[in-house]
Amino acid sequence: MRVVRAAPNLRELTTEKLRDAIGTLHFKPGQRLVERVLCEQTGVSRTCIRESLMQLKAEGLVEQVQNKGLYVAAVSLDEARQIYEVRAALEAAVARMFVERATDQCVDALNNAFLRIQDVVERPDVMPYVTAINDFYDILLDGAQNNIAKSVIHNLFARINYLRIITSKKSSREYELQGVLNLKDIVTAASERDGDAMAKHCFEYVNRSSVFALQVLHEKEALVAD
Repeated sequence: MRVVRAAPNLRELTTEKLRDAIGTLHFKPGQRLVERVLCEQTGVSRTCIRESLMQLKAEGLVEQVQNKGLYVAAVSLDEARQIYEVRAALEAAVARMFVERATDQCVDALNNAFLRIQDVVERPDVMPYVTAINDFYDILLDGAQNNIAKSVIHNLFARINYLRIITSKKSSREYELQGVLNLKDIVTAASERDGDAMAKHCFEYVNRSSVFALQVLHEKEALVAD
């Protein structure tokens, strides 16, 4: 959690550290974020922490509770549904851009990222899998060469990671292996430069994830209600 002071932009690096901590559930949904404690953990000033928290609040990862302070925002069932709707539409479009614009080296990098996903998908620790998936999407977004699409998806990454983590902990081996096969279809379409097929497989992959994630969240909300 400590921030390297030699960073060219300390506030941005601090924001990234805190964002990652939320995405990896180091800070859990509903947990209060105390500036003094965060200063001790990161080694940066209270002003820097405050600015970073305001950025995370703007991204929807942190919420202000009246008269109580700042808390890690939880992803509700309806918010998750909206996130997956945006992802399905945007990632299908990104897939077509990737086919049109990505270099052969980028296609090879996407395949290598997929192989890393295969290597870690069955590990008991879900974080290597989440990291590998994020690397896969970073390459996909870089190859699409659309900075606006990249920015929109990156702003959702922490909440997407939260959803990936809770679903990975609930999913069966068969479910995860089927997801790997879906990603393989995406990589195959990219290698064949088939934009329609790649967009179709991206859309299906997100929709499949959506169905399972919403089921998991529904069960969690039901438990809370009880």
